[in-house]
Amino acid sequence: MNKKPLIFIFLLMGMLLSGRLMAQDIVRSTNITTIGGKDYYLHNVKQGETLWGISKAYNVTVEEIEKLNPEVKKDGLKAGHVLGIPVRPVPEPKVEEPKPVVVEPQPEPPVVKPVPEPIVEEPVPVKPKPVVVEPEPVVEKPVIVIPVKPEPEPETPVDVEVPDNHKAFFDGKHRIVQPGEDIYDIAKEYGIDLPELRAANRGLNDEPAAGTRITIPQIANENDYLIHNCDRNERVSSLLKRWKVNENEFRRMNVSVGSHVFENQIVLIPIDPIHDFYWISGVQPVVVENEGELPTQEEVTPVEIDEPQPLVYEEFGPEPECVAAPENARRRYKVALMVPLYLNDVSGLDISKENLPKLQKARSLSFLQFYEGFMMAVEAMEDQGLKLDLTVIDVTDNVSTAQTALSQIRGEELDLIVGPFFGKSFAVIEEYAKANNIVMVNPLSTRASVVADSPNVVKVKPGELGQILTISSLVKNYYFDSNVFILSREKTSDSAFLSQLEHHLNLAINDEVTVSGDDFLQFARNESQRLEMGSRMVATVDVEGQVYSVNDFKSGSTEKVVLANHVKRYKYDSENVGKLKSQLSGVRNNLIVAYGDDNVFATQILNSLAKETERYPITLVAAPDWTKFEKLLVDNLLQMNAIYIGDGFVDYNSDTAKRFVARFRRKYAAEPQSYAFEGYDMATFFLTALMRFGDDMLDCLNCCDVPLLHTRYRFFNRQMKSTQGNGRENQYWNMYQYDSELIELKPIDPFKKAME
Repeated sequence: MNKKPLIFIFLLMGMLLSGRLMAQDIVRSTNITTIGGKDYYLHNVKQGETLWGISKAYNVTVEEIEKLNPEVKKDGLKAGHVLGIPVRPVPEPKVEEPKPVVVEPQPEPPVVKPVPEPIVEEPVPVKPKPVVVEPEPVVEKPVIVIPVKPEPEPETPVDVEVPDNHKAFFDGKHRIVQPGEDIYDIAKEYGIDLPELRAANRGLNDEPAAGTRITIPQIANENDYLIHNCDRNERVSSLLKRWKVNENEFRRMNVSVGSHVFENQIVLIPIDPIHDFYWISGVQPVVVENEGELPTQEEVTPVEIDEPQPLVYEEFGPEPECVAAPENARRRYKVALMVPLYLNDVSGLDISKENLPKLQKARSLSFLQFYEGFMMAVEAMEDQGLKLDLTVIDVTDNVSTAQTALSQIRGEELDLIVGPFFGKSFAVIEEYAKANNIVMVNPLSTRASVVADSPNVVKVKPGELGQILTISSLVKNYYFDSNVFILSREKTSDSAFLSQLEHHLNLAINDEVTVSGDDFLQFARNESQRLEMGSRMVATVDVEGQVYSVNDFKSGSTEKVVLANHVKRYKYDSENVGKLKSQLSGVRNNLIVAYGDDNVFATQILNSLAKETERYPITLVAAPDWTKFEKLLVDNLLQMNAIYIGDGFVDYNSDTAKRFVARFRRKYAAEPQSYAFEGYDMATFFLTALMRFGDDMLDCLNCCDVPLLHTRYRFFNRQMKSTQGNGRENQYWNMYQYDSELIELKPIDPFKKAME
């Protein structure tokens, strides 16, 4: 008899049996936390457990565990990992008739009184401390580093004797560094995130010299954590050492973090609650001694600041018109595309099937789709008559590649340069382009400094000025009678932007809004129904902090009410959220501009305000792009009629997008990603501008309105005095919102009424 099949079967049964036993041995955790409105088990991995066994124990798939815990997919499952696992009901086990198995007689086991398994039906959600569950990072856009002029180092007094008492050297605004201290110690002491501390102290390094005077910004942190944006090559062990924090406390706040962290991953650094909040005024500091209480408006001396001057024009007015000349379309143009293809790495790529997941992240493929999209636009325009000499040069983050590119284009009469993508390389080429009056397009930088003193540079990524223009145009054209709020963390680095935004929103709304008595009566009926008063009606209604008698509207003595209208701006904390809620209106729409670019802030906003939609009509403007926060509860966003803001949006239901996707698939056998659309748009817009306006292209960008796929470009020739001599910056931010059926996102043109 051939014994090999039997051996194979026994081995297979052994594998299956071991898997079942492993799944049976895994005890489901009773520790549950809530993140983004959803419940998750916190499972501590023990030696010998497998992903398959854990997935079976919790009734989830292996893919779900890996998606929520990206370090597992990257580094493998290890004992001691704390996994976040979705709470799912576990199906009743099927009772199968066991097959007869001959077993050796065993002695009777001792009688042990069984301990009943606790029955967990509806776990009571316990409000946890904020936890960030990071999705697996997707390599899409590199960090673009644009060189800036070096700021002077903070002044360092010489031979300063530093006392032992820290607070003795805090004068309400400045803190003197003691020997052995670094900025992490000071950030923890005052509960300030590092970006805030650095923004208030330009040029400050991580280990300032003893005696250095450090400015403490006007920040009141009511949380028991700091937000840390991880640098490249950081590990959890280095974070614990640098921040001097306990690993157990760190793990409690960051349940999905393994031994490694990723570049730009957000983690929470536990700190002791801050007992004293320091508020810096224009006269003298006010120290709040009561633990946990914020100063009232009367306790705080307001900062004396000048009325913000408008950053953008209140009225667009007529822009200079440009006329396309037919002879420009017949010219031959020379264009250089400087894209980082890392061609030297291609020969060393491992293209084996096993290496495919890693291959997708190879840097030589990072910008390949940008090049492919760009070339598709070139081909389409050549079919329309474009005559083009295109030079494609591999320019990476290595400055030597920029020097090589410079030797290739020197002496060429170029009409346009697109790229380079990295800051140091861009600076090398820009110096040459400026001297030779060549228009350069910066593809990815969001820094305003990239166009400073560079009149030949065109920046396509919109910045803060564009956000102010876009949001204020949206309000002016669609929400001019709304009750408008600004809600943010009021970071020091954002204060100037928020003041300008508030100023321009006040210019966009009507000073007074007339509301009919019928609208007040309808709100009173809604309140009566909410309070389950039956046929009775509430006697009064509170509208925007003012109490009105319902009888006045029922009798007809008050037919309309004129409401004063102005923008209300609040710093996000529990007290101010309460003030905001007291100012909500039940008789007109409430537009809340939530400004903040971190997941924790976005989650807190939604948790605080979503339930108010049961009483009040609310529209939330989520700025900047909140779509990158995958863990936000979509239901809450839908309830608040969220309007998203981002630097790009593809409407996949449009015919042009469908045609592009189909062509891209046929040509490259791949699915187009963001860079493919951006490359196509950039080539389409700027090559069209060349064909229409030739040498006058730079001064006529405002007249070039070309249908694009990923975004729209809006350039304005009229500039502020402070920006004269600078290059051009695209001011268009995309806005999009779910349609009335709440099925798909649709674009909104905030400039529509103003431009047409």
